[in-house]
Amino acid sequence: MAQLKEGMSQLNAEGLVAKAEHVQAQLTAHAAQFPTPSPTLVALEAQKEELLTAIGKALDGGRSAHQTKRDKYRKLKSMLKQLAEYVANVATGDAQLIIDGGFEVRAEAKPTHLPNAPTNLEALTPNVARAVKLEWRGEKKVRLYQVQICAKDPAVDPAWTTLALVSKRQYTAVDLEPYNLYWFRVIAVNVAGESLPSDVLMARAA
Repeated sequence: MAQLKEGMSQLNAEGLVAKAEHVQAQLTAHAAQFPTPSPTLVALEAQKEELLTAIGKALDGGRSAHQTKRDKYRKLKSMLKQLAEYVANVATGDAQLIIDGGFEVRAEAKPTHLPNAPTNLEALTPNVARAVKLEWRGEKKVRLYQVQICAKDPAVDPAWTTLALVSKRQYTAVDLEPYNLYWFRVIAVNVAGESLPSDVLMARAA
């Protein structure tokens, strides 16, 4: 889901005017998608003109003229923030609608390297019968783990099967044959790909 970026933190007064003109043009061009902008585009135009006037007066003006410019700047920025919230509510995560509304899409922070293999894989006492409870350690930024099982010694027959893709660093494998030995391993997954498998754990189903 895309997130809206206001894109105003580094703008001076002139840049904020240009931003307002862009938002106004985009919302006007896509009025069908944004039928009730709040505040209105008429109000945005008026506030933009007030800042433009204040910019001109501040060129040769004194302290009061510069204070007026700062006040008009803050008011226009506040108005654009309200419009950003309106666009975000209408877009509901649609990147193209965010752009159509005159704002930017926030870049997602994506890992550029493969995650490290999970460590400390161990078997704990499960809460149910015919099961093995697994826990392991992983990197904080890893959000998904692939849990795999092998019903035979993988050193002889490495027929690994994926049991689940989980977000927590634990998983209970169920519906196993009681007292049978099983081999398990875990692989960390991020957008860059998969890690190497963890060390293999041999455990007996309870």
